[in-house]
Amino acid sequence: MSAEQNLEVFRRFVEVGLNGKDIMSISADICTPDLVLEAPGIPMAKGREQGLEVFNQSVKGFTDAFPDVQCTMPYLFAEGDTLAADIAYHGTHEQDFAGVPATHEHVKGGELWFVEFENGKMKLVRICEYGTPLRSALLAAQAHGQHP
Repeated sequence: MSAEQNLEVFRRFVEVGLNGKDIMSISADICTPDLVLEAPGIPMAKGREQGLEVFNQSVKGFTDAFPDVQCTMPYLFAEGDTLAADIAYHGTHEQDFAGVPATHEHVKGGELWFVEFENGKMKLVRICEYGTPLRSALLAAQAHGQHP
């Protein structure tokens, strides 16, 4: 697939999977069955052996915990089968997330995603947080009664 087609697949993931909170309706269309996930909080072996399942659970857990989450992509680049995206998000923490009970606080954050595609589907997803990691920000807000 072309870089432009891979960009469209990723845009669909952000619009439907994250902003639309409906990863399960598109997962089979945008991810390979043997997807590998490398992300904060995900043990390496689990991300390799159960990557697709963990990816779907992680996305659903995030969108359930932040039901009003909105994601944008200030930067999105692709060359061949490799894509890099800066995903900026904001939303209200309304359910448990990463072991942190709901704070009901509005949070903002960002992640860098590096994705390898195979035949137009995400095959390897590597996620790197920047700024204050979300879980740390939520724990700090909970402990101090402050906005993350």
